[in-house]
Amino acid sequence: MGFLNVTKKGVVIALSAQLILATQAVTVAQAQMLSTEATINTYAAEADRNLLMDELQRSEVRAQIIELGVDPVEAEQRLAALSDAEISTILTQIEDGSAGADIIGTLFTVFIILLVTDILCLTRIFSFTRCAR
Repeated sequence: MGFLNVTKKGVVIALSAQLILATQAVTVAQAQMLSTEATINTYAAEADRNLLMDELQRSEVRAQIIELGVDPVEAEQRLAALSDAEISTILTQIEDGSAGADIIGTLFTVFIILLVTDILCLTRIFSFTRCAR
């Protein structure tokens, strides 16, 4: 009977030690505060990526990609591999590249051309210029 008591005590001690170690490992948790800005940036980056993927799925865009000799599947894979900063840069370039967006620059260029032609006596549009002859 003495051997059975020693075995029971050994099993009890081993199980107790295992229980203590298991509960200690589970209770170690790390938590940190997430800022609102970080959360919004995460969702915004995901929305931007989804927007570009949706544009890539459009039939006109797909046709143009194929016409340029690019495999649409490869284009999707490369788009998925871009970082959030690269996605943001691409969307900024798309938004800035719209036709007629730089109306002030266009008007200034037309003004300079007309001014030079007035000075060279090719046109007579502005009354404040004199011919260079």
